[in-house]
Amino acid sequence: MDAFNRGNADVKKGEPDKAIADYTEAIRLNPNDAKGYYNRGVVYGKKGELDKAEADFTEAIRHNPKSAKAYYNRGLVYDDKGEPDKAIADYTEAIRLNPKDAKAYACRGVVYDDKGELDKAIADYTVAIRLNPNDAKAYYNRGLAYDDKGEPDNAIIDYTEAIRLNPKDADAYRNRGLVYGDKGEFAKAIAGYTEAIRINPKDTEAYYSRGNVYVEKGDPDKAIDDYTEIIRLNPKYTKAYYNRGVVYGDNDEPVKAIDDYTEAIRLDPKYAKAYFNRGVAYKKKNDQPKAEANFARAREFGCEQE
Repeated sequence: MDAFNRGNADVKKGEPDKAIADYTEAIRLNPNDAKGYYNRGVVYGKKGELDKAEADFTEAIRHNPKSAKAYYNRGLVYDDKGEPDKAIADYTEAIRLNPKDAKAYACRGVVYDDKGELDKAIADYTVAIRLNPNDAKAYYNRGLAYDDKGEPDNAIIDYTEAIRLNPKDADAYRNRGLVYGDKGEFAKAIAGYTEAIRINPKDTEAYYSRGNVYVEKGDPDKAIDDYTEIIRLNPKYTKAYYNRGVVYGDNDEPVKAIDDYTEAIRLDPKYAKAYFNRGVAYKKKNDQPKAEANFARAREFGCEQE
């Protein structure tokens, strides 16, 4: 077996370092073969050695300027390196060379999305979906873009299709829940968050959002349960302490509220609203000096309410 094929076998066996050594030998024996550079670049990319991956894909392109895959993979590297314009240029060239490359459209869409160019992102996701109607991630990402554009109904349609294609996508359930919540459709929002939690019981964002909806619905006990579970999963989740404190305050439990605001302040010493609400809780306890001290700290950090 020659060095190049040994490298391929190493990859299949999950031995990236051996694969790199064999591809390097293949390149030494045949320095004009783009495939050796390309395959070694893929391995470097998976190892997170982005500069080496970029160099190999660039060399592969030099030896084979018609390699859409090399442009696509170098685009992935540029994206990971935080160079979005270079990533877009490479995805665009990959698309020019292979107009049916759904992945290149989908990845370029993500970069446009990250740059805030939502119309371009949606256009790319739409082409990716046309080329590959089973791409759940493209539907999910287009849903995010529609949501960011303020088109909630389109977002819901796309999240729903993403869920149909991938029923284990907790993120799609959670984000669809967020849209339903914003629309005031609380039962649907809660159902979405609950399904996200069933799929991923450690999804603190789903617990947080469901807790917020329970507050909106006037169900404080369930809200407290959700915020408490967040704190169990992540004791540094500042907003869970703050929101639970708000619910305790509204329930006329100032001591518990003070404890939660105090923990929120410990985690974020400049949390103005936590100081203010702790002041309110002390005021309910008729502890005016502590109330005034907290109101003063709230004003110091930009909260003028009193």
